[in-house]
Amino acid sequence: MRKLTADSLIARCLGILARAICRYPRWFFYPQVILFAVSVLYTVACLQFDTSRSNLVGANKKYHQNFLNFRREFPKQDDLVVVVESDSPESNRQFVERLGARLEGETNLFQSVLYKGDLKMLGAKALLFVPTKELSALEETLREYRPFIEQFTRTTNLVSLFDGVNTRFRLARRQPSAETDSLVQALPALERIVSQATASLLRPGLPPSPGIEALFNASEAAEHGSYITFAKGRLYLVTAYAKSEALSGPAVRRLRELVEVTRAEVPGVNVGVTGEPVLEKDEMAQSQKDTTLASLVALALCAVIFIYGYQETGRPIKATLCLVVGLGYTLGFATLVVGHLNILTITFVPILIGLAIDFGVHLVTRYEEGLHHGLTEAEALTKALVFTGQGIFTGAFTTAGGFLAMGFTEFKGIQEMGIICGFGLLVCLIPMLTLLPVLLLRGRQNVMDHRQAGQPDRRARIEQLWLRRPVVVVAVTLGLGVGAALQARKVYFDYNLLNLQSAGLPAVVFEQKLIASADKSVLFGAVVADSLAQAAEMETRIKQLPAVAGVDSLSRFIHEDQTHKLELVRQIKAAIRDIRFAEADPRPVDVPELSRTLWGLHGYLGLALDEVKDQKPELRGQLTALREAIGDLRKTILAGAPATTAAHGVKLALFQQALFNDVRETFHALQTQDDRAPLRIEDMPPTLRDRFVGVTGKHLLQVYPKTNVWERAHQAEFVAQLRTVDPNATGTPVQLYEYTTLLKQSYEEAAWYSLAAIALLVLLHFRSLGAVVLALVPVAVGSLWLLGWMGFRGVPFNPANIMTLPLVIGIGVTNGIHILNRFAEEQHPGILARSTGKAVLVSGLTTIAGFGSLMLAQHQGIASLGQVMAVGTTACMLAGLTFLPALLNLGLKWKPTDKKPSADNAQSTPGREEPR
Repeated sequence: MRKLTADSLIARCLGILARAICRYPRWFFYPQVILFAVSVLYTVACLQFDTSRSNLVGANKKYHQNFLNFRREFPKQDDLVVVVESDSPESNRQFVERLGARLEGETNLFQSVLYKGDLKMLGAKALLFVPTKELSALEETLREYRPFIEQFTRTTNLVSLFDGVNTRFRLARRQPSAETDSLVQALPALERIVSQATASLLRPGLPPSPGIEALFNASEAAEHGSYITFAKGRLYLVTAYAKSEALSGPAVRRLRELVEVTRAEVPGVNVGVTGEPVLEKDEMAQSQKDTTLASLVALALCAVIFIYGYQETGRPIKATLCLVVGLGYTLGFATLVVGHLNILTITFVPILIGLAIDFGVHLVTRYEEGLHHGLTEAEALTKALVFTGQGIFTGAFTTAGGFLAMGFTEFKGIQEMGIICGFGLLVCLIPMLTLLPVLLLRGRQNVMDHRQAGQPDRRARIEQLWLRRPVVVVAVTLGLGVGAALQARKVYFDYNLLNLQSAGLPAVVFEQKLIASADKSVLFGAVVADSLAQAAEMETRIKQLPAVAGVDSLSRFIHEDQTHKLELVRQIKAAIRDIRFAEADPRPVDVPELSRTLWGLHGYLGLALDEVKDQKPELRGQLTALREAIGDLRKTILAGAPATTAAHGVKLALFQQALFNDVRETFHALQTQDDRAPLRIEDMPPTLRDRFVGVTGKHLLQVYPKTNVWERAHQAEFVAQLRTVDPNATGTPVQLYEYTTLLKQSYEEAAWYSLAAIALLVLLHFRSLGAVVLALVPVAVGSLWLLGWMGFRGVPFNPANIMTLPLVIGIGVTNGIHILNRFAEEQHPGILARSTGKAVLVSGLTTIAGFGSLMLAQHQGIASLGQVMAVGTTACMLAGLTFLPALLNLGLKWKPTDKKPSADNAQSTPGREEPR
């Protein structure tokens, strides 16, 4: 290895820089203060945050072009989803009804609100969406419930409704065969009306209708049959779209506000907001919080380590201030060149804190050593910049090369990460080599360092433990390497992006609940057909795929033979043609009169129970439930002062209007059903048409996999099978599969590019192949130890921490460069005893602190990146401080040693022991 001198081009340029700094310090101070202020202001005004994962992938990829074309054709696919959870389906129904009504009222932010599929929402052809078997059952139900329905036609309020029921009880006692059946059928509906009336008094807000479907069939299935439910009614859903992509953020915030308002009205339910837009925004917001905290912690830890390592505060604080200036420059650079931060690049600040502070550490350490040797401030600064500056310069470019190598990958997010971090390191180098020297020339510590010259350092004694036993060190290192290699075989790549999300984040928690409760995946593949005929043909083929659970599209409604359905619709309309409902009474309910009417019904039910006894358990249970519900309602309406009674009358009026209006509007929808022709695209309600019919008339097939496609094996199987039908199939499962594949390949490529670029830079610096090999020794050993630790602890690579591959190469080789630089300068393997060893140790600790601070993140991907990088940096630092000096020592023993004095010793005072 050639001896490091002050004659190289870089050394001469650094010497000119040192003299300029000493002569004209103000030229390097005030302009940078102004530039820093401009950079920060520009960043605050212009920097954006990109929350979309799809924007991380370059548009040149065929599969991503398919996805972008799909999103342009079908823009309304990003649902905002509210998940309502409780053991009470009625509480869930109450919540979604109230929230749905609120969302429908805010048309400035929300559209296509969907929480149930009732007749009024589906339009004039609604019954043609119903399966034939259910249509037949509906026609039979309407005939059976005709007496109960007619009761509604003759009433306009609750008093008249229950008064009519009392009349039918009296008639039933006189003519049992004629009235009993209709009363028995009506019992569940009456119990529901009474219970809901009580609930409307106990809950604030506008009460919803009890739900007409359950009035005619109060079985558990009917109670949540028209709603979007999972887990047998334990989970209810409300979905909506933001009116535009630009309003997505305000829509999410307003949705959460409305959820909280509704939660106050319906307590006892667990509610969360999720959906892809919510997940992306929440993930970005959490990442911002995590990286802000990590940046502050990293900055504080680096300053503390620096101060403790040097037993002073002045120079560490000066270096930290210069680091802040460099970060300001980098933010301005990122804003100017890229314009935004994404989920990957948002972590660059704590990363640069841990890396860029190293420049200051090495410069300060060498400057301090020069003062200990008795040099003047100008001489010490010149020597530090000329000799250590060469290592700093090369180390900065090699580490930056590790990042910039990412720019050669095909993953846009990784390219941006490489550009920001790579050029950011070089930008941070500017204040460290210009502003920091200006600050170092001033301060009382310079005088103190002159007085401390010649003091011994215990690091020299510690280092002798392995310098005197190089063979033992090599043997131990190789032994650890063998053990690590055995464990490294256990390391795998975890493709599941759910394992990266923030643990405990509500949007993530409720997303996982949906996944766990659904009988099929909640994600769907998207197949786009040019026509209905093509859609029908594709749907037939897709349903035959083993990995497919089902297909949602409009083709089955349009292409099915609806002749029998149309006949059933005509029969239903004929059965209810003459039914007419009066307008609901808007006046407050007469509470005392209602109480008396209910008391009469309570008595009739008691008489019925006496007659039934234990002969008909089911009927007895229905009678008992209705009687208890009436008792609860009477207690509620009669409790409190007269003012409370009046308020109850107003509240019950709102309830009865919701009930009677719902019944009237539903029967009006049935009576006006269009039975002239089968379904056409034009007949589809906007909520369905916008989802399944594109802006240019193409048709969407939503293909649902049988298994959880977050898992890689299921993902690959589903995508492969779907592409046998449509090679251009897209959707979230396809995006996940291709996204993670490309990301992994890109980082692997970046690692090789980084290795090649760094090896070339080291070769240009040392002009020796042997030096290249030695510089890579800490990287090779440290990387092997890292893989062994990951295998031993069961820590996998994932789409976040795989960034480690190129970074460890760049960071690890920097240690080797500084150590080899000092060895080339003095031809002595003792590193830790010199300022270089101290700087490597301190800079290693600050880098560990920078990455380790990311472990505080709640985002599991960011935390795993911090954990793996902290361990990898530690391993490379230990290998650089122990194994590499041991190899250099062995090399000296195998060849004649150059007895000429080193450059440092030549300038030291004769007879004086070199300070450590």
